[in-house]
Amino acid sequence: MPQALAFVLPGIFATGGTVALFSAAGTLTLAGIAVNIGGALLLSQLAAPSIPAAATPDNVQTNSKTTAGARIRHYGLVKVGGNVVFHRAKDGFSYRVVVHGHGELSRIVRYFLNNESVAVAEEDFTVVENDLPEWLTNLPDKFSRLLDFMNERNGENFSAGDVLDDQYNLKRPRVRVFSRLGLVPETHYAQISEVWSGWTPEHRLDGLASSLIICESVSPEHYRDMYPKNEPELAVLAETTKCLDPRTGVTEFTENMALAIRDYVASPDGFNRPNAFDSQDIAYQADICDRDVALAAGGTEKLYRISGSYLLNEKPQSVLGRMLQACAGRIRLKPSGKVGLKVGAWADPEFTLTYGDILEVQEVNSGPDLLDRYNELPARFNSHDLGHIEVDAEPWQDAARVAEDGEVLTGPDKSLLMCPSHRQARQVMKIHLERDNPKQEVTLLCKPKALPAIYEDTIALNVPQLALVGNYEVARHALSFEKGLLKAVGLTLRQVDSAAFTLALGEQGSVQQLPEPDTPAGVPLPQNVTAAAAGIQTATNTFVAGIAVGWQAPPSDALSPLLKVTKTGEGNWQDVSVGTDATSITIPGLIDGQGYNLSLAFVTPGGVVGDAVTITSVVAAAVTDPPAAPTNLAVSDAGGSTALVEMTASTSNSLWKTEIYRDAVLVGVDYAGPGSEIAFVDNSGAGTFDWTARSVNVSNINSTSDAGPVEATIA
Repeated sequence: MPQALAFVLPGIFATGGTVALFSAAGTLTLAGIAVNIGGALLLSQLAAPSIPAAATPDNVQTNSKTTAGARIRHYGLVKVGGNVVFHRAKDGFSYRVVVHGHGELSRIVRYFLNNESVAVAEEDFTVVENDLPEWLTNLPDKFSRLLDFMNERNGENFSAGDVLDDQYNLKRPRVRVFSRLGLVPETHYAQISEVWSGWTPEHRLDGLASSLIICESVSPEHYRDMYPKNEPELAVLAETTKCLDPRTGVTEFTENMALAIRDYVASPDGFNRPNAFDSQDIAYQADICDRDVALAAGGTEKLYRISGSYLLNEKPQSVLGRMLQACAGRIRLKPSGKVGLKVGAWADPEFTLTYGDILEVQEVNSGPDLLDRYNELPARFNSHDLGHIEVDAEPWQDAARVAEDGEVLTGPDKSLLMCPSHRQARQVMKIHLERDNPKQEVTLLCKPKALPAIYEDTIALNVPQLALVGNYEVARHALSFEKGLLKAVGLTLRQVDSAAFTLALGEQGSVQQLPEPDTPAGVPLPQNVTAAAAGIQTATNTFVAGIAVGWQAPPSDALSPLLKVTKTGEGNWQDVSVGTDATSITIPGLIDGQGYNLSLAFVTPGGVVGDAVTITSVVAAAVTDPPAAPTNLAVSDAGGSTALVEMTASTSNSLWKTEIYRDAVLVGVDYAGPGSEIAFVDNSGAGTFDWTARSVNVSNINSTSDAGPVEATIA
């Protein structure tokens, strides 16, 4: 601290000896005044309430392609995307380097592609069914499908960096991910150097945590299945900055809020004040942050954790303000000239002000007026439970204050974006509401013996003569001097209820529930697909072997049929040219008597291919005969002005569909197979009508005669 104050009164710290801050009479000496001034300068640097809209949980997860994006640093467990600093493609492979942040990460916990968690091979391994690597079997439950998929790949080899999920595997892994934690010096990406010699071993990205994602192209028909949003966005869930713990002397990853605040103030990327805090003070506050707190849903969590990011071009006071908001923290000047941290946890006051200490009561009021006070506080926090996103907390409402005020008064929306849990957010919301809306505010002029109060966060007032009894937070102070000696101490105090620093299980509130994600229905499966031998007439009374295929029109005009054919027992599928609006086609030029397999799927304009309907062992033949007509046509009144039309479908093997007519107008089509019983309800309306039925084969040849007509009267 003397180094920080030397510019104030250089002579005081020139000797390097011990300096007395107080005289024998207990008054503040000139050196003590200098320490107090210097400490106040440091305190003013650290304490600032402004919270900019920057480095939020949502905007740090995207992949930015800004040429020179602002550097970003993280504390706690953070889900982060990053800035794309290298992006090139060659020979069907795309290479992207994404910088996740400034400074070393402790560990990457999980990878995400397009916000979906994926598994990345940690090492080279060969799949042995029911004997997979331990790191793979220890994946979360949501990867159970992945484990099934891996067991189906028995005997196959995978390399470190391979994305193992089924979506990104077509004959082989098509996406690979490699990461660097941001060491100094770091290791360059040799995978890039193998393709572009300009990326040399000197391209190390020292001190920058990054990932390289390599995506291999696939055929157009599979592209949208693997890359529905083109090259996938990459994000990582990482344990980030390592912080020094004065309790152990070890620097390691931590979510402890007090240790993170100390690290930020000490860091060159923050205030660059490594000696600003008293180590014992930080150790004590770190113990408080590490207290286990029971959760209403079961289990426990630490009292105050941190999870958040900041840009290196933000004002340090703004970043520290976000940290303090997330733990209801305060920074106080200490008599030593250092500063102390006080997180939001109750401790009984150590200093008591009595009637004999007071020179003058300058003002007593009941806190903010009706226009300024509030009894309900909304807030937003960073929810780890909901995927590390910014969400609304359940507003904190003080029912007793609402009753006193006669209405709900909503306060300003608190930004608690370094809070990783709803319980923690609710705890600090309760404290903030209490602090911002004191029941009483007192301004006193006190004797010099009240000086220790300015170093306290909370003091006790025991002045029953003035009806001032209770616990009070020190909001402001002022010192009055005369001839170099302290004459009086001015204090502005705000009454505080210790109950605000505890949170009952019932007060933890209901965690916000996100709606179920929209699940695309996907490309529909073709319906009523039939196939049979069909003769192709090439000249008078001359037919060649073929197969006629028919299907029901898709539900959307945007879908087109994709038809493929191969000989039974072979895998050499050939595309069949089909019109975009077609619902049937005859495949010509086939071998008479040869069996064929057929596959029909629908495809979107973007190239996404749906699941296919496959028909096997259809024998090609030259069919020349029309199908037999339907039989047993009967019509009865089904009630409600509807008719029940019943019949037996044609027994011809080449049957494709049965058409039903009422008074010579087509009213229905049924795709039942040969010899099937058909029951069709016709919304005919009331009246007397004639019904007929006709068979149509896969060569689109009508039966030579119709079934019917059958006349019926419908009521």
